[in-house]
Amino acid sequence: MTAIKYVYNANLAKGTGLINETLTLTEFYKEGDSKESFLNRCISHNILNKSTEHRTKDIINLVFYQRYWNVDYQVVKNLKDLREYGLSLEGLKSLFYVYTARANQVLFDFVLELGESNQNQKINNETSKSFLLRAISSLKAPAWSDSIIKRVSSYLISCLKDFDLIDREGTLKMNHPNQMVVNYLLHELHFMGLSDGAIVQNKVWKLFGLSENDIITEIEKISFKGTFIFQHSGEILRIGWKYHNMDEFIENEYR
Repeated sequence: MTAIKYVYNANLAKGTGLINETLTLTEFYKEGDSKESFLNRCISHNILNKSTEHRTKDIINLVFYQRYWNVDYQVVKNLKDLREYGLSLEGLKSLFYVYTARANQVLFDFVLELGESNQNQKINNETSKSFLLRAISSLKAPAWSDSIIKRVSSYLISCLKDFDLIDREGTLKMNHPNQMVVNYLLHELHFMGLSDGAIVQNKVWKLFGLSENDIITEIEKISFKGTFIFQHSGEILRIGWKYHNMDEFIENEYR
């Protein structure tokens, strides 16, 4: 019998947004670091002040690596360069949010479901618990115990709060990313090998509540700055890319 491969896991319970920790670890990173050397340096320098060695290992192995290192080694370097070149904390948080959602499909889908439903509804642990129970029923998640469901439900809400996605009334608040973040994500998707049409249709934009038309408008605005050539007529959409890799893009657009 083939084992079921679940879409969702409980990794989010190892850490929510962890924004300050991510900033610290990104700044401490050195180009050429291996996972082992980076972890050892973090422990020896007690880079995550007040964290035990066990907690430091958990944050790096189960959170930082999974979100920013496991998929693409270059991501940590990119984030560090953006930080050093002056990308705002707001912009960095937008990117942290994207990488956290990509690494945790349960968070990604939860946000998309909230965005597609009534945005005036109050969001709380019962909202996330109901989402998880439906996920278990549809075999997207394992048959978690009540205690695990409670933990993951709580961490989903905590993540939304960490990334400023819940307003004072407790309802969903989709934050429009600034142009520098949009431009970065456009180029990242391009260098991942996606076609121009697939970039516009990518679900990442829904994390910000943006439609395909919204993204097309943003692409057109960015093109006016000379970053790339943009052509859009009816169903035809083409982008004339100027840079050959992320290093070249960041060096010229953010420095």
